[in-house]
This record gives sequence, structure tokens and C-alpha cells, in this order.
Amino acid sequence: MTPTAAEQESGLPVPNNCIMKRAWMVLWCAVCASLAQVPLWAQLPVPPVKPIIGARMPALSPDGKRIAFVYRGDVWVAPATGGQATPLTRHVEMDAFPLFSPDGRWIAFSSVRNGNWDIFVVPAEGGEVRQLTYHANSEIAHGWSPDGKYLLFSSVRDTTNNTLFALDVRTLRFKKLTEDYASINYPSYSPDGKMVVYGRYGFHWTRPRYVGSAAAQIWLLDLVKNTRRALTNKNRQHLWTKFLPDGKSLLTVTVGEETPSVSKLGTTIGKIVDSPSRTPNLWVFDLEGRGKQLTFFTGGSVRFPTVALRTGDIAFEYEHDLWLLPAGSRNPQKIVLYAAEDEKQNTRRREVLTSGVTEAEPSPDGKTFAFGLRGDIWTVLIDKPKGVAGRSAEIARRLTDWAGDDSDFVWSADGKKLYFTSDREFNTRLYELDIETLQVKSLWNRPEDVTAPRVSPDGKQLGFWVSGSEGGLYVLTLETGETRRLVKVPGPHWYGLGGGQFAWSPDMRWMAFTYRGEDLAWNIWIVPATGGDPVNVTRLNAYHSQPAWSPDGKYLFFQSDRDGNGLYVLPLKEEPARAVDTDLKYEKPKEKVLVEIDFQDIQRRIRKVVNQNPQADLTVSSEGLILFVSEGDIWSVSYDGKETKRLTTGGSVSSLRVSVDGKRLFFIRNGELWTMKLEGNNPQEKVTFTADWDRDVRAERKAAFTQFWRSYHRGFYDSNFHGRDWEAIRKRYEPLLDAVETREEFATLLQMMVGELEASHSEVSPAAGGNPSPVTPHLGFTFDYSYEGPGIKVAKVPQGAPGSYPQTRIREGEYVLAINGQDVTLDENLWRLINDKQEREFEFLVNSRPSKDGARVVKYRVLSSGEWSDLIYRNRIERLRKYTDEKSGRKIGYVHISGMGFSNQVRFEREVYEQVVGKQAMIIDVRFNGGGNISDTLVDWLERKPHGFYRPRDGAVEPAPSRAWDKPIIVLMNEHSYSNAEMFPYAMRAKGLAKLVGMPTPGYVIWTWGLQLVDGTGARMPQSGVYRLDGTPMENIGEKPDVQVWISPDDWLAERDPQLDKAIEMLMR
Repeated sequence: MTPTAAEQESGLPVPNNCIMKRAWMVLWCAVCASLAQVPLWAQLPVPPVKPIIGARMPALSPDGKRIAFVYRGDVWVAPATGGQATPLTRHVEMDAFPLFSPDGRWIAFSSVRNGNWDIFVVPAEGGEVRQLTYHANSEIAHGWSPDGKYLLFSSVRDTTNNTLFALDVRTLRFKKLTEDYASINYPSYSPDGKMVVYGRYGFHWTRPRYVGSAAAQIWLLDLVKNTRRALTNKNRQHLWTKFLPDGKSLLTVTVGEETPSVSKLGTTIGKIVDSPSRTPNLWVFDLEGRGKQLTFFTGGSVRFPTVALRTGDIAFEYEHDLWLLPAGSRNPQKIVLYAAEDEKQNTRRREVLTSGVTEAEPSPDGKTFAFGLRGDIWTVLIDKPKGVAGRSAEIARRLTDWAGDDSDFVWSADGKKLYFTSDREFNTRLYELDIETLQVKSLWNRPEDVTAPRVSPDGKQLGFWVSGSEGGLYVLTLETGETRRLVKVPGPHWYGLGGGQFAWSPDMRWMAFTYRGEDLAWNIWIVPATGGDPVNVTRLNAYHSQPAWSPDGKYLFFQSDRDGNGLYVLPLKEEPARAVDTDLKYEKPKEKVLVEIDFQDIQRRIRKVVNQNPQADLTVSSEGLILFVSEGDIWSVSYDGKETKRLTTGGSVSSLRVSVDGKRLFFIRNGELWTMKLEGNNPQEKVTFTADWDRDVRAERKAAFTQFWRSYHRGFYDSNFHGRDWEAIRKRYEPLLDAVETREEFATLLQMMVGELEASHSEVSPAAGGNPSPVTPHLGFTFDYSYEGPGIKVAKVPQGAPGSYPQTRIREGEYVLAINGQDVTLDENLWRLINDKQEREFEFLVNSRPSKDGARVVKYRVLSSGEWSDLIYRNRIERLRKYTDEKSGRKIGYVHISGMGFSNQVRFEREVYEQVVGKQAMIIDVRFNGGGNISDTLVDWLERKPHGFYRPRDGAVEPAPSRAWDKPIIVLMNEHSYSNAEMFPYAMRAKGLAKLVGMPTPGYVIWTWGLQLVDGTGARMPQSGVYRLDGTPMENIGEKPDVQVWISPDDWLAERDPQLDKAIEMLMR
């Protein structure tokens, strides 16, 4: 019988007789009967439909009927009154900042699909996504022109200024509308297209309560008259400003009353009580700058308002939800949204890892490595058998599986257990892990954090640091669980604060530890292991670290810079002869060691062993060999200090450990496990492993969230949290984790949470991942935007650019018609042509007129963006220096400090002697200085005064000391002087060394520390406040000048500097 088409397609065997066919028919009827009795999906309950939380960045359609928003990294669309939402984009990378076109047919959005923020468009009903911008700098669209032809965005492209561009969405041509030295944020067209409103300056939107000179102010750009003016100047943030449909009113987010955030030294402001006036709410301003509050929420900030172009309806983000305020209404309503969602990527990530080790400890018998990898603890055999058994031994055994951080582990003396710290119970506690059964037992159940556990030589006790006001160095007896505090040292004991390293003496009767005291010097102290008064045994205002006892109990070795960086030794008892008459000879102890210490004038016995500086892991082997990591490699020093060897090359060594018998080293290099035998040529061998790692991404993100919150809870410099309830803040933001899909969303969530504290130096950056951003080289000239093509008209070729040299000359006003053989014009295709071709020679077709006839070819290597920025900076500073010389008759010297790092210090000292010595006054410019840590050094240098003169026979008279300055100084500062560049002008005035001219600084002043969360997210945390002599904090209270002078955007573009003019005028009086 011929099979049917259905039978042929089914793939089932075809029956060859009627009996078989009837059997199949009977079976099929039975199946159908059963299906008729039981609904197909009756066994699976329908999941409940819940409103989503965490929808963000709303955008209303022009008619106010639909709303686009961002949820879990995608752009969605729903009815503006609420209901079922539909995804418009579905991409593994972040899509955000949606904007409806004026006709409602398109939605512009920005995405990091290509590594940086670029602008895209998609039909409002869904469909093909088109990329519009291609430059490597981040570009986010914030407004359509009323005719739908242009999109507004700000960026830095051919100049180093912040520039407002209009992008033609059809031709991809871009034109410059204005530029400024200050940032240009959230630009938006007026309904008639004749004006643009934008925010000038502005701290990040996650700090909406910020008050200071860098707060975002409302500015208006008149496109017809090509003029601009400030509408507000209250030092308060004005965010997301946009026109209402009448064209006469502006909607913005701001506050009506400042919220206190910082306290004078030794006082506290108490917990903040919020009010509608203090809360960032919606306000409406007229075009004369008069404002009226529109919403009256209390607590969290209103964010990302949007206005329906034709109806005037307003939507915005508040707390976890989107809200709608119909035109004319005073009562906003929550928009309830539903979304049928599916995961875009696996929530469980799996990788097979062969490197990436972060810490490692060999077992006491030297046979097994315990190592840290992706926040978990693993083991692998060091010496593997041959053959099949060896291949099996490659597979690492996972001892812990926690989404947070299990680390800081040490072996028990018998090699059967590991002691480690973990944040699995919210704070960082101490645990015991049985290697065989993998059972974990908590050894510390108190709320304080534990760090740096170390096992005593007999394996019966653990030493560790404990954080908090009652913290210090503690010892735990493992058999009884009893703990005792050896030394009270309050502090977090991390990030360089509080205690440091410690080491048991060979007989366990003493503990040596490092401690940063009130004099801010790190010294080494010794305390009895049973408790008692610690003794400072180094006693010097210098840096001391890594105490290491000699196995014979006679010496304490350590690192210090007390007489230059190097290895030092402290004899614990008075030696029988002078150091020069004594050779240190190591004799391996044959009997039990008893460490005896003579504390009388003990610091006077310290001497330097070698100049090679131990940077980490200083230890003394049982054979008397001193070992440490220096310059990224392993070094050995003989006991007597006469022989120093570099045992590895190439750097990147960490976690150096030595075997019990002193014959083998274990270490990490470039994230891999290695061993070395201390014999012959010191052969090295890599310890290979294969780790089958997997992780629930959401669990890891939750652990990272907790880690971030806990780090601030323990380490934020102000225990009062700027008057905020940090625990309540956590409870508000934690539910938003369910709405997080991308790295960027998670970083933003943390940034919003920490932004509630209104503290500087608290930025959060997304974990690494995704596509790499393109690199856009700089062509070496700026563009004349008044010219529309063909080609590109050259506006300026700065001195030092390739085009300023005779062989590679390109003149201002000439036309570049082609690059590398392809015709060019000022559109986005230009960047597609040159992207990722840095460090290459480009070929330019150049002419004095816009024609290829008679054009010449110019070839040169294009610049990186950094090279271009440095070139523009150097030219500007040279111009200001020459201007100062000319205007003062060479009586006043000018020096600019661009940053507060060591290289800036060296450059400053050099330039003072090149440009200033012999002059009658000095201007020190710290405008546009991002900060650092050399303020005190510079002030010390400038504080030195001459006390006399030197004169050799027939020679010139020289001041004593030679490097001193006792003449007038003026310091220039502005809204771009940050952090250490704010501390410097304050200190100069406080010490009577200078007058200050310019604008108030932003109050971005705090000592910070960096941390990386378990998911790779990076963060900074303020760890120490900075205060003036009267106790007022510099954080959030910028330094005010003696004479306030403002530079307008027009001054800047015209290369006028009224601040410098005022400084010269004052010094010439």
C-alpha cells in the first residue's frame, strides 16, 4: 500500500499490511479519547500575572496614548494608562533612553550593543533596528526636532569641548548647535523648534539633592539668534528639563529646600526628616526662571519625566513604578504594567576554567593546592600521577559553592580542614570546612566582620582581625571555641585602615602586628599572645610592614622605608658585638624554640639588610632563606644578607608560600598555579587544573548587591550615613533586583542606592563584558560646520598637529575631499570609515577649493583621542603663559597643574624653575584638575621661606634654602577643580600663602577606596572625611574664592580668561 504524505513526513516506519494499519488506528483512537477527557495542559497551573516593578525611563507618544519604557534591558511599549506591555527590542545588551518621534511612528533609543552608547531607531510598532551614530564616544539622544528631522545629542568629537549636535536621521549628517567647557545634559527642543533647553553642568542624576557649584542649571539656546542664557543659578540640581506644549513653560526635577548631608567634625546632623520641599519633585518654570512645584512626593526622587507633545500629559519614574499626570491634573496615578517575559540568556552560567586564580595555599604536606577561583574554594593535586590517573587529577575539586565571596583561607595543621571567611551570613564571618565531608561550621557568630585568619604554629589557635568600635586583634582557641582580644584596635581593618598584617612567633608566645597609629605612621608592634600591653618596636614616623619571625626566634625581619625602601632586621636581644663585626649565621633549631625579647631601646637595634624592597609575602624558610615578592617577582636573600637573587622573571607573582621543609615554593603567576624547587637552577613547574564552574547569575547579583551594601555599612566614612537610614535604603532598592537583566542596570541600581547618601567618590561601574567599543582616532583638525560639502572644510589645525608641519601640511580653510581613497562628508559614515584604524597612516585628498581637480595627497599617522587632548591642553597652557608674561611685563609667572599625581608634582617643580624663578609673583592654576593626592606635598614645598643667603667667592648670591618662595601667589580655581584640587586652594589660603580667584569648587572632597564585587562590578567607597581647621567638612561644601569671577561659554570659545585677568590685576597692584 502506498503511504500517505503525512505518513511519509512523520518519519515513522510504514506498515506493510492492513492488520498493522488497523492496530495503529485503534491506538490513535485510544489516544484521542484520553485527550478528550483531560485538557492538554491541565497538569500545569497558569502562572499568576503580577504587575512589574522597576520599569524606567518612560517616553510618552505625542498623543499621550502610549508609553515606551525600559525594563530588564529592553525597550517596551504599553498603553499609557497601563496594561499589557510588548517588547520593542530584545537584545542581550542594554537598550535605554527611548524617545517617540513627533509623528509617533518611530522610537529612538540608545544602546551599548557595540560597546559604547550609540543612537538607534526602531518603528514604534516593532521591526528592523537601525543604527544612527558610530563614534566611539558615548552618544545618547534626548530630543527630536518638532519636524522629526533631527535628534539632539551631546558629545565630544572634533574639539575637546562638550558639543551639542543635531543629527539628521535620514542623511546621518550632524551639525554643531553650540559648545561649552561645561557639560551639556538632556537637551530638548521647544515646540516651535527655535530654542533648545538643556542642563549646564550637573552631577550625575543619581545625586538629585546635590547642592553646589557643579549643580545642573537650566540654560536656553536661541537657535535663531545664536545666543544662550542661564535661566536658573541656585546651586541646586535641575534635571531632565524640557518644554511643555505651550512653549512658555519648562518642566524639570529639582528641590525647593536643601537637605543637610554633612556634619562638622565631632558632631552629627541626626537623621534626615524628608518633606515634599526637600524631595526632588516635578517643578514648572516660566522663561524668566520663576518656578512652582507640581508634584509633592516625599522620600525618593522623581526621575526621567516625559511630556506628550500634543496633549501635555506627563509621565515619570518614581520609586519602583511609572506614574502618569494628565494635563491639568494635580494627582498623578501609578501606571500598572504587565509583561510576558522570558529570559534573554541563561540564568545559570557555566565555564570551564584553567586560570584566574586569586589566592592559593599549599597543604602542610605540600601535596595539594587550595585555591580561590570566582569567589569559591577549590583543591587540586600538585604532583599528579602519570597516564589516565593524571588526567583525572587535573579536575579541580570544588569545596564551596556560594554566590558571594568565600576567601582568605588557611589550612589546619593536620591538613584536614580549611578556615576561611565568607559573607554567606550577611556579614563576613569565620568558618571551618571539613575537606573530606565538605561540612561547614561557623566559628564566629557575632555581627562584626572578620578578616585575615592565621593559624598558630601548633595549629591549635587562630588569630584574626575583628572590625568595629570594639574591634582589634583576636585569638580563637579551636578546641574550646573561646576567643580573646589581644589588642583593641577600632576600625574596619580593611582598605588600609586600622590594623594590618600580623605573625605568630615560633613559640606562639608573641604576636607581631602592624598598626597605623594617630601619627598616621605604620609601625610594628609586639604583644604577648596571652594578652597585655603591646610595644612599638619600630618607633619611627615611617612605613613598616610584613613582620616575619626567624625560625630560630632571634630576629624579626620586615619591610620599611625608614632609611630608604628595603629589607630590615630587628635583633630581639642585644647582640654580642657591633653589627659590622657580626655575621648573621642561621642554625636550624634542634630543640624547641623559646623567643626572648629585650624591649629596652629595641628600635635602636634595627638595621637594613638589603635595598631590594619586599612588596609582599615576606617570609623566612625553615632553612633560613629570606623570601619575598618584589617588582612582581620572587627574590631570595641569604640570612646574612650577603647574597640576593632574583628567582623569577616576567612579574605578576603573588601568594608566595614556602614548604614546611623549606625546599619548595608555591605561588600564583598570571592567575595560574606554580611551584619552584629551591635547588640547582630553581626549576619551575605549572600546576595545571580544570575547574568546571557554574553560577546562578541572579544569585550572584544578589550576593553582589549585599556585598556592596555591607561594604558601605562597614566602611563608609560617616557612621551616620549623611543623616540617612542605610538599612531602610537597602530595603527600598533590593526588590528592584528582579528588574535587572544587564550589567549596566545593576550598576545603575547600586548607583541610585548610594546616591541617596549624597556623597562624592562613590561611583559604580558595570562589570566587564559585551562587545569592545570601537576606537575613533582623531584626524588632527577641527571641522567647519557651516560648510555642507562635498568633503570636509578644515576649521583649525592646532600647532603641533601633523597638519602644522611643512611635509604634512593641511591649512585652515582647505577641504579634505577623501580619506584613504573614499569620499567623505560630515556624516556618521566618516566614523565608520576611520574607526579602529588608530596608529595607522591615513591618506588625505586635500585642496584649497571643494574640487578634486588639482588636489594633493597628504599622508600622516592620525592621532589618538588622548594625543589630541594633550595637544590642545599644551597649546592652551602655553597661550595662557605667554599672555601672563605679556600682560605683566614678565613680572608674573604662570603654572597650571592638570592633576594631583606624582608626575604632576614633578612637572610643577620643573615648570616653576623654568617659568617662574626670578619673577615677582606666581599664579598657580588648578582649574580643570580632577584631583589626586599631592596637595600637602605642594603646600609644604611652597611654604618654605628663605632664611639667608649663600655666596661662593666671586659667585652669585643664592637664597637659602635654594627651593623657596616668599613672593605673592594667587591660586585660580573653578567648578572643575575636584577633590585634592579643592584641598590645595583651601590649604594655601589657610596658611596665608595665597589669595583665591575664580569660582567656588564643587565640594567633591573625600578620601576613597576601590572595591570589586563578586560579579565583577566596580565601585568606589568614601572611607575618610576631609575637614577644615574650624571643623567644617570640605565634602559637599566647596571652597569659595576671595574674588569670584565667572567665565562664560562665550569667553571660553573666544579664548578670553577674565579669571586670569583678575589674578594678574591683583598681583600688579
